[in-house]
Amino acid sequence: MDTRMSGTFWPGCVVLSIFLASTLALADQATRAGKLWQQMRAADVNSAQFAQARGELKSLIAQLPAGQRVAVATALMQRGADDSTNVTALGMFGPGGLPLADVKAILDNPQRTWPQRVLVRTYYRFCRPEYETRLTAQARGELVGILAERLASLAGQAQVPYGEQRLMHHAISAVLSRYAGQQDEVPQFANLLEAMRAYAAKRRPEDPLAITLAAWTGMNDQPRAKIHSEEAARLALGHWEPLVRMKAAAYFGSKILEDPAVGQRVLALLGDPRDEVRASAASVFSYAMSYKPEKVIPAMVKLLAQGRGTTVEKAAAETLIAHSDEAAMSIDLLLDVLERKTNKPGPKRTACIFQTLSYLINDETPAKQKQRLLSAARVYLEHAPRGALRAMEALGPYAKPAVVDIKRYRDTQADRFTRQYINRHVLQAIGS
Repeated sequence: MDTRMSGTFWPGCVVLSIFLASTLALADQATRAGKLWQQMRAADVNSAQFAQARGELKSLIAQLPAGQRVAVATALMQRGADDSTNVTALGMFGPGGLPLADVKAILDNPQRTWPQRVLVRTYYRFCRPEYETRLTAQARGELVGILAERLASLAGQAQVPYGEQRLMHHAISAVLSRYAGQQDEVPQFANLLEAMRAYAAKRRPEDPLAITLAAWTGMNDQPRAKIHSEEAARLALGHWEPLVRMKAAAYFGSKILEDPAVGQRVLALLGDPRDEVRASAASVFSYAMSYKPEKVIPAMVKLLAQGRGTTVEKAAAETLIAHSDEAAMSIDLLLDVLERKTNKPGPKRTACIFQTLSYLINDETPAKQKQRLLSAARVYLEHAPRGALRAMEALGPYAKPAVVDIKRYRDTQADRFTRQYINRHVLQAIGS
């Protein structure tokens, strides 16, 4: 045997073999965890199948080496799932949290995958007050610290992509919901405020995050200030707390009833670069129902069909639903979006469109429109199941041709909540 081979090549083979074995083992653990999580979601909560899958998943997580916890947690994340679903999955890792270095590596990586993005966004939700027991105070403080570092690094970049801005927005809003006005509670919060000011100082015209952070730093000292004027309400439309934004929308709604000129100023805010401001401005017209539907409805359809941002799509859908009688004229326009051959809507926009259409159709809706809606719902059943199923429920007996598709989806892919919805509502409405 060539001794040079034994001195150099063979040790390299051993190292490579160990690395490959470790990588495969991690992949196996992540795959197994993902399957167990899906079994939990599919099984009835009081069933033996649920208890067994939950027990096996908890045991798997408890035995994970620290270096594998983030990868396995990522395997449980689902894009498009309700936030509570992903929160529950992460909650299984305990209040000690995930290894900070691994979370930071994902936060700092602009090429992160969608499951990794969902992981980061969900993990920062644990900073919110309602998730007090999900993380230790130390773990929350560490999350604030690495967020400040990431934002500071982004402040020096010439361009920050929209997706990166939105991730920062979600994380920072979660932190502010807990620590705004109470910055002494966690030392790292001062660093985050400094990074927010530095980023906002760039004030790139096309950068919604810079505009948002400039407003938020001004609100930090009085995070719950009362809305006593139109200017205060306008600022509050972009607040980090949904409840404050809702109060601002209600304020504008009442003012429009007193002075219709306010309505035109709110319509102008639908062009604001910030998602939350556009969404809140759209919500105003759910309160001011009588204000110029001939202007409001086309604006909402445009937001729902062409707008950017899940929060905007949802608000536009809710306002159209509130104007369902007048908005029936928009059915064909929304169906056109669902029938696009290119640039198809994502799952959340699709669900919003189906949800809206389910309220716009009625017994007097032409058969051609009902058929188009049914065809679209069958096409999107797996892509946006909750929206498609809601449309089929609204169609009632007209959706009978889709019963086979619905039952197949229920029996092979639906989680327990969707399965219950199908059995108790969709199939009953159809009459099957």
